[in-house]
Amino acid sequence: MKDETLLTKLEETAEKLSIKLGYEDLCKGAVYTYGGIFKLRGEQRILIHKGLNVRDRIEVLTDILSGIDTEGLHLPPDVRERLERQRKN
Repeated sequence: MKDETLLTKLEETAEKLSIKLGYEDLCKGAVYTYGGIFKLRGEQRILIHKGLNVRDRIEVLTDILSGIDTEGLHLPPDVRERLERQRKN
């Protein structure tokens, strides 16, 4: 599967989980991170550094989503397998 397709599927997984996803410049000033998940006004959000290439965005998003229960969601097999592999690490 192409990286762009996988990234899109991971982004859709966040959407299915009702998590807003955005890309911002997170590596400036006092803040230096590639991404993370947080709650703002009771709503879960994921921010990922917009300067990352597609593969790095996939890695960050996989790491974040692997920490969330996706058992009740219908996910493409390749996405589910990727999340499960990350959970085992």
